[in-house]
Amino acid sequence: MHRTEADTGRHHPAPPRIAVIGAGAMGLAAAVRAAQLGHQVTVFERDHPAAGSSGLSAGIFNRQAVDPLDIAIRIEAERFLSELERDRGLDLRRDGYIRLARTEEQLARLAGALEVERSLGVPDAALLTPPELAGVVPGLHVEDLAGGLYGPSDGHLDGHQLCSVLAGLARDLGARIRTETVTGHRRARSGRHILTTMSADGAESHEEADVVVNAAGAWASQVGEMLEAPVPLVPQRHQVVQVQLPRPLDRTVPAVNEYVPGSGDYALYFRGEGPALLLAGLHTHDVLDGHASEDPDRFDRGVSDDYAIEVAQRLTLRLPGAGDLRFAGGWSGLYPISPDGLPQIGPHPDHPTVVLACGGGGVGLTNGLVYGRIAAEWAVLGEARSIPEARRYLPGRSSLTVVESR
Repeated sequence: MHRTEADTGRHHPAPPRIAVIGAGAMGLAAAVRAAQLGHQVTVFERDHPAAGSSGLSAGIFNRQAVDPLDIAIRIEAERFLSELERDRGLDLRRDGYIRLARTEEQLARLAGALEVERSLGVPDAALLTPPELAGVVPGLHVEDLAGGLYGPSDGHLDGHQLCSVLAGLARDLGARIRTETVTGHRRARSGRHILTTMSADGAESHEEADVVVNAAGAWASQVGEMLEAPVPLVPQRHQVVQVQLPRPLDRTVPAVNEYVPGSGDYALYFRGEGPALLLAGLHTHDVLDGHASEDPDRFDRGVSDDYAIEVAQRLTLRLPGAGDLRFAGGWSGLYPISPDGLPQIGPHPDHPTVVLACGGGGVGLTNGLVYGRIAAEWAVLGEARSIPEARRYLPGRSSLTVVESR
């Protein structure tokens, strides 16, 4: 039997070891932060970086939220993205982002969000009237709108490139990224974690860690069971439709989103993908009736006809001047949503050396850059030092009640 130092009780002079399970944006951001703090970090990914939800996202980044903590996290995420753009060559397409308001109450919430953004240093966000919205988005139907919150320097990115850049940065800081599946877990007498891993060619090995970060995305519940640190999570399937326009538009289409957080809606979003191509879908932060919890290894990665038709109908109402729309393919990914719609970031309530970095839902690609950072701070500093208010996301809160598949 393989015996580790933890089993033999030997002294460990080396810095504490952090094991991160999952090489999506959140897990890699956790690895980067833990390595920056001087710790030994190993990331385990059974496929490749961005193999899960990070690589199946529409790639939108924006700061136009309504909750002050969410806004602060999005602003920090954009700052980190800007650093990666400047220092590591990350390609950010800053085509803009608009969150629409259909009622005066929603518009008032967006006005409050704008005040928060400005207080935190965002210089270019603005509330737009319906005529101003029509001037920014060619052919936009605005008669049913009260206005919108516009971030002209927001935009979109490629999730695979982002994770590749993060992996390179993590390696440069001394982290190891291993293409191995974590297949087992036990505790040594010292309390350290012993992870059993399997490589693609079937070779088994063991890794010791003082802290394990569960950043397994849609697989976080399965990993949590293995670690004996359960994670209530609902992986919901969400589809992205590619829509071909009959002719190129006069200008680049910014990302447009009808969903307002907290509304309980399932609302249209779309963004430009090329001169005559849009990406579109239906977005929410909530666990929805009729949306079963999916098996991340067996869900349908295609687009259903009914969904494509619903998106096309909604898109035709919002962009009536676009002409005849043609379905041009698409894909599906999973939103790993917590039962209360908020991420789970921090030590597990029953096993504090298991730190959760999961439940990012439909914003895990970019907000995950900060969620991962906060998880690493909990892992090595024992606090969310960069954003103390993120204690709100600690696991074990009463609102985390498992939602049965419906």
